[in-house]
Amino acid sequence: MTATTSDVKTISINEGVAVVTLNRPQVMNALNIQLREEIMQLAQAMDADPDVNVIIFTGAGDKAFCAGADLKERGQRTTEEMYNERRFFRGRWVNVIASMAKPTIAAINGYCLGGGLELALQCDLRIASDNAKFGLPEVTLGFLPGAGGTQRLPRAIGLQKAKEMILTGKHIDAAEAERLGIVLRVVSRAELMPAAMDLARSIAKNPRIAVMQAKVALNASLETMLSGGAQAENEAWLACLLSDTWKAKLERFKD
Repeated sequence: MTATTSDVKTISINEGVAVVTLNRPQVMNALNIQLREEIMQLAQAMDADPDVNVIIFTGAGDKAFCAGADLKERGQRTTEEMYNERRFFRGRWVNVIASMAKPTIAAINGYCLGGGLELALQCDLRIASDNAKFGLPEVTLGFLPGAGGTQRLPRAIGLQKAKEMILTGKHIDAAEAERLGIVLRVVSRAELMPAAMDLARSIAKNPRIAVMQAKVALNASLETMLSGGAQAENEAWLACLLSDTWKAKLERFKD
């Protein structure tokens, strides 16, 4: 087991599962520039790490997974700085977790708002504690969700429900998030990390090549027409065939 710590995140790795904890509980794990930069570096490192098969993202403390952007930091920036960040930084941030080759899970406790929800929506799977609250309140501040929220939320819950959440800026509870399909399941706060770890381990035990290529094919189902998705599935299958992993797995079926 290994672990690393910084002021904004902590990482532990055990049994092929990496747990990344957003570690700014004093500001409900709000996303400042430093944290976002570290997550972008981390995504590349986790994909390259041979000891990691699945990555769990969660938040420190009992109040929040992530309350969104650090508005205090943002309020101190000039319009020019904000414009340049949006123009040159956003392209990497909006897909940083979604583009990871390895499966990702969001273990959501407390508030999951704005950029925090957008970060969670980048993950492949999401589990929430029963105290979780979800929302994209950017319109109440004169903005709109700008880190993929207007694109990923409709794909998760349908256009009309996504419009209601985004245009009103309202919050929903964990039960409603589960009903809409934002999260896979809801558990008690005490059960959140055990449930996320159980799910992660059930994925991590499978051959890495198969899991990663299945993720490629599944993602194609939302990004292409059926014919293109079927082609992506075939290419992913062929990539598995080029590995010797399947041969070892089929040995037990020989006479």
